[in-house]
Amino acid sequence: MGYYLRVFCKSDSKPKVKQILDHINGLSSGFKTITNLTPGECDSNSWTEFELKYKSSKLPISIEYNQVSGASELAKEEIQEFLEEIGTPRLFSIKKKKIIKHLRETKYIVASQLLSDIDDDGYNANGEFLKYFVNNYEGLIHADGEGFYSNDKIILETE
Repeated sequence: MGYYLRVFCKSDSKPKVKQILDHINGLSSGFKTITNLTPGECDSNSWTEFELKYKSSKLPISIEYNQVSGASELAKEEIQEFLEEIGTPRLFSIKKKKIIKHLRETKYIVASQLLSDIDDDGYNANGEFLKYFVNNYEGLIHADGEGFYSNDKIILETE
């Protein structure tokens, strides 16, 4: 069992894994990420899951893509669960209203599962991975047991 972070994306487009890796590896972070996908799979945007490897001595970060309008009901169910948890916003609950609107406009969810042996490099690699979707695909981050984030700051706590 691991710790999950999700990014709810409103964009209709989806990046190729190669684009994501090029972005993360182009930063001056001092680590290099690779994946378990073949070069051909990395150059396609039809991926649904992959492993993001940041160190050979550590377990990889598991990445999963779920489209809201896809054959799987998982994304729709997750969105509905979050909407129920957030509840009906009060008159001046601007943050709640903003998050509810974002969830209702979400086209897909990308989830990353962090395993027990993750270290600071893994947290940093995952953080850059999630930020890539926030900055390029109209994403909103949610961390299990914490809440929804904007610019590294929690904007709405959840259980």
